[in-house]
Amino acid sequence: MKEPLNRARNYVYWLISKQNRTKKELIDKLTRKEYEKKIITQVLKEAEENGLINDKRYAFAYASDRMNFHKSGKNLIRMKLLQKGMDKELIDRALEHTFRDVDEYEQALAIAKRRARTYKKLDEKVMARRLTGYIVRRGFSFDTALKVTKTIVKDANYQE
Repeated sequence: MKEPLNRARNYVYWLISKQNRTKKELIDKLTRKEYEKKIITQVLKEAEENGLINDKRYAFAYASDRMNFHKSGKNLIRMKLLQKGMDKELIDRALEHTFRDVDEYEQALAIAKRRARTYKKLDEKVMARRLTGYIVRRGFSFDTALKVTKTIVKDANYQE
């Protein structure tokens, strides 16, 4: 019993040392390695007590990172956090906190202007379709994507 517990503990610590992970991600990894449920429970409980696993901290940090460095919108961040096993209320709180002072339209406009440069030789309708799709895939609402696309297509200075 001692050996599998130590191996599981070492594996969890190794995974966490590489990058922060959610509780669900660790459960999935340990399950794939075929550890018993009671060993998984015990190891994760120890890691939580030691402050190594904190889903709230993870959600807030992940949302902030994705918004600031990857320029992702709320929808994409929400989807990624749901895939990582986060609670919906926790996700909503993290997104509300992260996007409280952010103008989504301005953020989407900034990424769209950069992308529009690569579309400048295309027909206006093709450019509009591709740009709208790009903005939506980056996690912004369809309404925001349409507003941004209309602004850029109308704006003769989109080539900045």
